[in-house]
Amino acid sequence: MESFHRQVLFVYAGFAMLATMLALARRWIKPNGNPSDVWKKYPIYVLLNFAFLAAIWLPHTWHALSLLLAVIGCCASWELSRALGLTALEHIGLPVATAGLILVAEWLEPTSFIKIWLVIMLAAIAASGLAGRHESLGRRVVGIAGCLGYLPLCLAAFIWIWQADTGDFGAVFLYGVIATNDAFAQITGQLVGRRMLAPDISPGKTLEGAGGGLLFAAVFGASLCSTVGWSYVHGALIGAAVALAGLTGDLTVSGWKRALGLKDFSNLLGAHGGVLDRFDALIFAAPIFFLLSGR
Repeated sequence: MESFHRQVLFVYAGFAMLATMLALARRWIKPNGNPSDVWKKYPIYVLLNFAFLAAIWLPHTWHALSLLLAVIGCCASWELSRALGLTALEHIGLPVATAGLILVAEWLEPTSFIKIWLVIMLAAIAASGLAGRHESLGRRVVGIAGCLGYLPLCLAAFIWIWQADTGDFGAVFLYGVIATNDAFAQITGQLVGRRMLAPDISPGKTLEGAGGGLLFAAVFGASLCSTVGWSYVHGALIGAAVALAGLTGDLTVSGWKRALGLKDFSNLLGAHGGVLDRFDALIFAAPIFFLLSGR
């Protein structure tokens, strides 16, 4: 296990140095380009990376990762309920319920969790229909689907990956691939990006940036695969698939913001925007990796 930790830190340091060099190179390659917010995001980005690695590697009896994911889910649920203009009671109740569902996922098998989740979802949907205020019923249903459906199910999948036989590898692989894709997509996009990826949804993303993020995510996946006996090709393909899922999650949340007329869901994470803005890719990719890895 210690050798795996050393390998992860070595690989992380290598990718961090490369990302820093590329970000610095932009000053010479595009001296008159649009201003970059990479350096504003850098400190929080590094802190988040080490927070996740620490939560994954601490003894499971500390429940550190479950607590971290519950906090992420709670904050994301609060941001979503606020953006939808729900009531003050719902601003409190939905985040608490989201966090609770994520926490109990550590003690329940997926089948048992889904049974409880279905009961809560049905009760919440029934309550929304009986609560009156039909002019806001659509937003309330969307809030329930997002806060009690999408967020807890996706983040519960991360916990189940962490609990698997190769738990540390799976959780580190998932987080590392998404973090690599996020970082290098932005850096390569600002460095060589020309063609817009989805201008109506996310004007800042380019095809070149998306391609750079997927490429580096695949390389990151290949660099860790030997620890569990995967071939380099297999590791690269899984890494690329998880990164593509992350990009899909990113664009999905960007679409939500467009529909709601928002730039960011909040400013809880400074230059990164809100918690949902920062972790949109990880949230969507977790169940995809859970399915791909056969857990």
